[in-house]
Amino acid sequence: MALAEINRTINWIDQEIRDQQTGTPNQLAGKLSMSVRMLYFYLDMMRALGADITYCKTRMTFEYAKTGHFINGTKWVED
Repeated sequence: MALAEINRTINWIDQEIRDQQTGTPNQLAGKLSMSVRMLYFYLDMMRALGADITYCKTRMTFEYAKTGHFINGTKWVED
């Protein structure tokens, strides 16, 4: 998998989380055309880069515990 593709996917997930439109893990994986297991791989990668990602069962969306965003899919910056 090319680094540019990984960065694009992280940016896409980041935008979905900031918009609070991820839906369930199955729904988000479907939007991204990937397995739920691969989705969690990306979420773990994003966490390793500094993002505090949680899942809200009430709103059925992933969210950031602290506001912020990714720059070029490689660096987490808190707002």
